[in-house]
Amino acid sequence: MRLLTALTIFVLTHMSGYAQMAPSHQAEAQERLSRAENHMRLANWWEALQLYHEAIALDPSNAEAYAARGKLLARLGRNKEAQLDLQKATELNPYAPKLADEQARVKMLIADYQGAKADLDRALRQFPQDTLLLTERAIVLTELGNIEGAIADYDTLITLNPANYVIYLQRAILLTRDGQLDAAEDDLRTASELHPDCGITYDIEGLIRLAENRPEEAIVSFDRALELNPELGMAYVNRAQALKMLGDTLAALEDLNKGLAIELDMANALLNRALARKSLGDIEGAFEDFKKSIKMNPENTLASYNEGLLRKQLGDRTGAMELAEQLIRQNPDDPEALNLRGSVYAAFNDLQNALRDFDRAIQLKPDHAQAYHNRGTVRIFNHQQPQGCDDLRKSGDLGLGEAREKYRAFCSIRW
Repeated sequence: MRLLTALTIFVLTHMSGYAQMAPSHQAEAQERLSRAENHMRLANWWEALQLYHEAIALDPSNAEAYAARGKLLARLGRNKEAQLDLQKATELNPYAPKLADEQARVKMLIADYQGAKADLDRALRQFPQDTLLLTERAIVLTELGNIEGAIADYDTLITLNPANYVIYLQRAILLTRDGQLDAAEDDLRTASELHPDCGITYDIEGLIRLAENRPEEAIVSFDRALELNPELGMAYVNRAQALKMLGDTLAALEDLNKGLAIELDMANALLNRALARKSLGDIEGAFEDFKKSIKMNPENTLASYNEGLLRKQLGDRTGAMELAEQLIRQNPDDPEALNLRGSVYAAFNDLQNALRDFDRAIQLKPDHAQAYHNRGTVRIFNHQQPQGCDDLRKSGDLGLGEAREKYRAFCSIRW
């Protein structure tokens, strides 16, 4: 309504010439959009962005321009700006299901899954059989932990398009996560009948074998997936998980490298490679992978926590403390973040605050082996030998070999 009011006032006060200028401006805006699309095809992002700015300046009521600029901003990682553009495009054209889908995708990028679900619910009330909207909502419901709701959306999708093998594969993944392995196997069989030579089918079969704790059989499935589709990056990443379960970290790292060479935007694969590099002593490489993983997915606290540990190990205590504080602001009851901050306090020789954080981490997670180890070390350093040795013993009993070695060194020759 505000836009209509503003235009009315403008027409009343600037009658002369307006009627002739508007079509011209709209034509110029469309010309900018056409040129921008050419730059998009050539991956000239910044040139395209400038042209979208010009198109919107020429024709502020052009929903297509706002939508295009919003999609590009999302690609550039400027998600909040993208969200505003897509919201504007939706206001200008509320009957376009694709705009609702794009808006939901941007909200998913900033982990606003409830907001994305609201957008998709609203659009599906208008277009209840839109397969793109149903697919996106199934993904959002999965992120929200509503596996039952997501499976229901895939059920609807299969009813609408029973010959689409991809939907069966997507539902099989969810059924696997939900522990419904027999139902997942049924979906895989159907997908395989519809498309016998699909590598993704064998990739998901491998995931089911992993869920059944059968890594050797999983590797056979992943091998078959890659035989059918050597460019299936996720199959390398998933095979790496099986190899890691079997203790072959070097081979797992090799697979992660191959997978990431194909699909560079896999935050979880980067995280897994970082952990593999860390275990093999490649601290600098692990550090870079943790940073990249966090950049792709800022909500990944495990990556942030490990980056903080490496910063401390590399001597950047201030950077490690900043990361720990950031994690604690996000979740004051995160035992990993409290343990990280405690270890940094200890590095700064602030033993009182270190012990406070370790106490809280252990209270929140009574089987936190690393927190017991850290608290035990600080207690021994603080001349609290009996309590410190007790903590080291608990840490060792929980499986931390480093604690066992330290116990033998500082507490007893016997275990």
